[in-house]
Amino acid sequence: MVPLASVANGTAVQVEQLPSHPVLRNRLLAMGVKPGVRLQVLRRGRPGGILHLSCGALEFMLRQEHAAHLVVSAPQAA
Repeated sequence: MVPLASVANGTAVQVEQLPSHPVLRNRLLAMGVKPGVRLQVLRRGRPGGILHLSCGALEFMLRQEHAAHLVVSAPQAA
């Protein structure tokens, strides 16, 4: 398991643990991002910038410092 902030572009991952910060946690849950869901890192901004992510049909941006608190792993085979 690794922080989402360290995942390379184009990589699909599975969410293992959400951030403990309540506002960020609630924002992610409202978008359907929860443990067990697959995310894909589409691209990154400049170093230390934002991550462009997809979760199913949803695409969203997440700051690098917030992505550092989202724990992910390689997706489980279906």
